[in-house]
Amino acid sequence: MIFAARGFLVSLAFFAMVYCPLASLVVLAWWSMNRASRKSRFSSALVSSANFLFGLRIFSFAVSAVVAVFFTFPSFWLMERASLDEDAGTFVLAVCSLVILSAGLFRVLRAQAKTSSAVTQWSLGLRSTEAMSIGDEAVTPALSASKGAPALLLVGIRRPKVMVSDMAAVVLSGDELQAAVRHEFGHMRSWDNLKKVLIGATPFPGMRGLESAWREAAELAADDAAVANRQDALNLAAALIKLSRSSKQWSEPALASGLVSGSCSIRLRVGRLLEWRAADRRLQRAWPWTLLVLIPMIAGMVSNYGAMLVLTHRLTELLVP
Repeated sequence: MIFAARGFLVSLAFFAMVYCPLASLVVLAWWSMNRASRKSRFSSALVSSANFLFGLRIFSFAVSAVVAVFFTFPSFWLMERASLDEDAGTFVLAVCSLVILSAGLFRVLRAQAKTSSAVTQWSLGLRSTEAMSIGDEAVTPALSASKGAPALLLVGIRRPKVMVSDMAAVVLSGDELQAAVRHEFGHMRSWDNLKKVLIGATPFPGMRGLESAWREAAELAADDAAVANRQDALNLAAALIKLSRSSKQWSEPALASGLVSGSCSIRLRVGRLLEWRAADRRLQRAWPWTLLVLIPMIAGMVSNYGAMLVLTHRLTELLVP
């Protein structure tokens, strides 16, 4: 038990040693790419891709967690001596990791509590409706007349649902409402609420600009997912214009995705929709290329797992006091 606790302690310490430098590099990379996007079309396309921005934002935590769980702890368990040789520096680094993880957990729990409270309040006057068909899919929107409820909102993580207020159902035409719900379906397919949880659970100073850029890109990506032709684009633009007039009274919860969101300019979104053309989705469909890189990488690590454990143990001895 004591030996396992030592392994856990060292893994936490090594997590801090990997996470902090990697996260700092991510902040620097984002700052550099954001500046380069003003001069380079490729960089501009990257910083407007929601998938790329989310991957960049979560990269440092994902790598650090994989290293700590699959390499640091097993290498300690198999190769470390039974005698206690960790000093105060190891405990300090482990405490830093616990602070980071605890802060992330606190942020997520607080955001979830506020989101649940708001949704419960808006659902007090809830009444069921007939299922709304959007293409080949169907959704049963929750209609709420509660004051302050956003017009349309995607709530939930495991089983997200689209809430549609009475006001939206009255103000929007049938085609406009369908386009608006398709926007929320775009958030649903992209698991944007889950991504918000993961971003909230991985805090690091200097990430706010990258997070804001991801939220804006996610709204634009959901707009693109809702639009298949020029008429769809006009319907969604009309819905945004109509609903934006009363959007100031709405407060969007942290772990929900609304149609009219403060994270992206309504003028920018409407302008893109009015100038609609077939979107270039090469960056949005980058996951096959990602798999093409990840699968050989994972296969290489598995085939050389023993050697990597030895290397990790040496790095642990070198970097962790």
